[in-house]
Amino acid sequence: MARLVAPIQGRLVRDGRHLTTPYGHDLESPFWQGAEIGFLESGRAAEEAAREVLGRGLVLGVHYPIVQAHAWDWAPFWLAPDAEARRTAQRQARTAMARAAELGASYILFHYPWPALLAPVVDYEAAGWKIPPVAQAAGLWPRARLEETSERILRDLERAGKEHAIRVVLELDGPNAAFFEPEPERDLCSELFAAHPGLDLCVDTGRFGLLARQHGGDPYAYAVRWLEFTGHLHLHGASWDRGANHLPPLPEHEDDPGFVPAAAMARLVLSAHPDALVVLETDLRGCGTEVALRSMRYCASL
Repeated sequence: MARLVAPIQGRLVRDGRHLTTPYGHDLESPFWQGAEIGFLESGRAAEEAAREVLGRGLVLGVHYPIVQAHAWDWAPFWLAPDAEARRTAQRQARTAMARAAELGASYILFHYPWPALLAPVVDYEAAGWKIPPVAQAAGLWPRARLEETSERILRDLERAGKEHAIRVVLELDGPNAAFFEPEPERDLCSELFAAHPGLDLCVDTGRFGLLARQHGGDPYAYAVRWLEFTGHLHLHGASWDRGANHLPPLPEHEDDPGFVPAAAMARLVLSAHPDALVVLETDLRGCGTEVALRSMRYCASL
């Protein structure tokens, strides 16, 4: 059975016998073995969510930011143009790690790299990306500079994780071509994670599909390539040709070539790492109770 984790954003809402998230996940469901909190509306909401999760004997994880300050507050500004801003990003990460540990979390997840590094004359939004205003031109970050800066950041994250006794997970963001080169011998991601075994990589099934579409790769092949570094999974259905993401995974998606092979990727990760946590990053609003339950049972069986 997969170790399913509920994503908790905004705040939890009590509705009779149900304790639900804004995206329709019920914390009272017997399927959950953990919850990942982040993008909460206040520090109080974070404390309440952590208390509810730990009080049920579930694993608690944190997705940075714990409390969201603004719409594009997704990750520390790791790749800021100036060095002082990059140092500020590392301080923000350490502060968040300390707070996550105080809340009782066993891990904290950050998006990396951030912000997006954009190649010229590419229509990213047409491909499905939501491009933040802080995105930069890839030309500002040649391979050597990107590698040196990333090495320094990941080394600090690995060290800070040990200091705070908390596992650090990095979810690959994008589009940043150096990390997702179709040729395995060239990609920066493999080099960095091989050098830092104290960090876990998060496979996000929907994002891997979008990265593959952007960079000419294959989402399942990416999961295979980075399998040894993976200890975490964000699972959801996605069909980028149809502009659909964060769908509840269903068995019929496996036979539809228009869908990202989310279930196959999940089975791959879980076969190699049976204890990996599987966060169901699904939007259950409007899908109906029957579909939501069928998806939960299906995901638990992967």
